[in-house]
Amino acid sequence: MRDIMDLSIEDRVVICLAYAEQTLYYFEHEFNDGMYDIAFERFRTIISLGYDWLAGSKVNWEVPYELCNDDERENGCFNFIATYECSAKYETPTSVLIWTLYYFIYQCAHSSNEKYFPQDLWDGSLPMDDEKKVFDSLYTDVSSYLSAEACEILRDVWQRLSAIRKYSEP
Repeated sequence: MRDIMDLSIEDRVVICLAYAEQTLYYFEHEFNDGMYDIAFERFRTIISLGYDWLAGSKVNWEVPYELCNDDERENGCFNFIATYECSAKYETPTSVLIWTLYYFIYQCAHSSNEKYFPQDLWDGSLPMDDEKKVFDSLYTDVSSYLSAEACEILRDVWQRLSAIRKYSEP
């Protein structure tokens, strides 16, 4: 598999959205009592906005950011995360979900030349080596909580993007 940093930003966002989507499926299965359906719908909306952005639609980065940072709302995205972040069982999936969504939000903001990000949003100053380490650890992280089938889907996304870039280069 090629180095993640050889892929375009858009391809990295595709990978992040795929990881976020599979992690969201995991959470929906874990918490299927309906109590967090609102939060899950908001996460799904953020992912959908990510795919819209990748398709070339103009997406105001503040919309997914506000959907993600709704800790003031009962059963909102961060309210959901805050409720379960103390449990060791959900620490890794929570980290994966938030990092992958923030990666999209940052790239969306960056593409609109946003220079002043909210304090809690990753400011893009993550050195390339650190970004690579996070991407390289994603598969190992998700394999601790996702099914083998879900992990295979994620591996396939990564490999297809790598192959497409390999054959599309001059």
